[in-house]
Amino acid sequence: MGHMYPNVCRFQRHINLTTLKAIFGLEFSDCSGKASYPAIQAAPCLSSSFPHIFGDKNIPCLIPCGIDQDPYFRMTRDVCARLKAPKPAGLYNKFFPSLQGFNGKMSGSIPQSGIFMTDKAKDIENKIKKHAFSGGKATKEEQEQFGADLSIDISYQYLRFFMEDEK
Repeated sequence: MGHMYPNVCRFQRHINLTTLKAIFGLEFSDCSGKASYPAIQAAPCLSSSFPHIFGDKNIPCLIPCGIDQDPYFRMTRDVCARLKAPKPAGLYNKFFPSLQGFNGKMSGSIPQSGIFMTDKAKDIENKIKKHAFSGGKATKEEQEQFGADLSIDISYQYLRFFMEDEK
């Protein structure tokens, strides 16, 4: 953890178990890692965690994150006030869905779950054709009658990121 460890400890001193239970649903029977993890998530939000970049400047940080990390950063902003540290700002991002559908998670350990920067064009084509979850129907007749459900069609969802409009 290097330079972050002192900040992890600072956050741990200012986050009580009642707060963790309220925010994350922590139970007293949970392992201690669940109680310590929010402070580890919070530490990179302070510029002092990166003295090799910021020196001794105490400046606010901009944190790019997904909406699933929002509870951590709301808690962090509350604790920063008590630490007399600048509150971080969040930049929330929309993530690409897994090729296997919205219920799956993209992971480097599951190569067919996503398109990665290291993939070659032919690999990308094969992944989309073989693994991308489709909003199509089970039979040709149903497809012609009802059409595809584009809200769950992964190829369509990817195109929404890259195309200017639906045309």
